[in-house]
Amino acid sequence: MNSASQYRLNPVDPFISVVTVSLNAATTIADAIASVSLQQVNFNVEHICVDGGSTDGSREIIGRWSARVSHLRSIFEADRGLFDAMNKGLSAARGEYVVFLNADDFWVDKTTLATAMKGLTPGSPHNPDLVLCDVSMGTLGHLGVWRHRRVPKLLGKLRGCGLFSVHPGQFTKRRLLDAIGGFNADLRLSADVVQYYDLERKFKPSIRMVRSDVTFMRLGGASNSSLRAMYLGSVELYRHLALSHSFVRAAGMVIVKTLQSLIEIRYGHCPHSRWFASEIDSSLVSAVT
Repeated sequence: MNSASQYRLNPVDPFISVVTVSLNAATTIADAIASVSLQQVNFNVEHICVDGGSTDGSREIIGRWSARVSHLRSIFEADRGLFDAMNKGLSAARGEYVVFLNADDFWVDKTTLATAMKGLTPGSPHNPDLVLCDVSMGTLGHLGVWRHRRVPKLLGKLRGCGLFSVHPGQFTKRRLLDAIGGFNADLRLSADVVQYYDLERKFKPSIRMVRSDVTFMRLGGASNSSLRAMYLGSVELYRHLALSHSFVRAAGMVIVKTLQSLIEIRYGHCPHSRWFASEIDSSLVSAVT
């Protein structure tokens, strides 16, 4: 392999905009960038990295990659938190679809994007509003508890009941995200779930489900770092839903969401690895380490 650029990712008229936000993610940000840069696709892709003020070398890693791959753009400026940073990335996005890849996550294969978008044509009026895929969450190489975060089969059929799509596996038409105002940056833990519920309620979006993993999520993150964080996220979600739904319905939606999260639990080895580690050109490796 000569370089990541052989796959011809192109930021001009992108079909997909990938947004990655970071804050002191130097140990993992290169994995996220590499997993995008090594995608084998026949459509244009842009990758937007938004860093809110890292002091651990994350910005330098992003800068070195952006100097070598044309599809990567960077935004370095302060923000009001995770979801405000995501909104900055969304505002900069130009793709028909937008997907958010966390700084400590990566795509599970070099054909991830090609598989998710198989059969779709950029600009076609027949493209679905949402392409929803499965996600695995755990610790690489570790025997223990992990989560297989699958798209519920009844999603889209039972609307407004609390079923939801895991955000790192969700490709959404940018026009819908813009119409809904992006993320509610006043929420600290549940703005991604709230956004899905709002999309479902306001637009009744057309959905395509891809029954395979696209993203590996490392354990952690603001809403998944502990049982307490998950509890606080559920409380925040309930309080927000209660503003537009009855108390009973809001509680029911939170219960359904919690049950969905519980049935995701598995035991064993999480079935993914850093597939790109041996494939990244040595010059790129030296540039980002």
